Amino acid sequence: MMLRGNKVYLANLFDGDAEYLTDWQWDDQFLLGLSEDVVHPYGVKEWSEFFGDANSNSDIMFTIRRTNDDMLVGFAGISDIMLRNQRGELCIGIPQAGDRSLGYGREAFSLLLEYAFDHLNLHKVTLTVHAYNTAALKLYEKCGFVREGTNREAVYHQGKWYDSYSYGLLAREWRQNPDNY
Repeated sequence: MMLRGNKVYLANLFDGDAEYLTDWQWDDQFLLGLSEDVVHPYGVKEWSEFFGDANSNSDIMFTIRRTNDDMLVGFAGISDIMLRNQRGELCIGIPQAGDRSLGYGREAFSLLLEYAFDHLNLHKVTLTVHAYNTAALKLYEKCGFVREGTNREAVYHQGKWYDSYSYGLLAREWRQNPDNY
């Protein structure tokens, strides 16, 4: 499966991608934006299995690739998919600082939302973000996500405690505001 935008497209794992993912896992600054705990190491085999296992009824992962050269710039996925309740949790990551602020994340996120609402027929998507990840907060709020909860001082980052926020977006909200994406 492939979902295509102007700058990026979402695709399955290509041969050789696991090597890139293995290198990215050592960037603690990037990983701390994704997880409350950094776990190392994942080898090539483990990353390949992770993407393979994720493509199930409850989880799906995509690579994010540039349309002009097919270069891998990140990943995006939906986990904890509950078909009966029509809900899933989104994740996205653009590991290299040089690939950020170029619109790749926003477009990949838009493609992921389209997949969630139009292909999976989800009613709601959720995500979790840490208070120090201001770029992600800005993107999610600009896309219309609503802050639904705060987990106070849940994450220890660079010597300080930070809140973790839960956000949600309903399919009807997404459909009512297509310009947000």
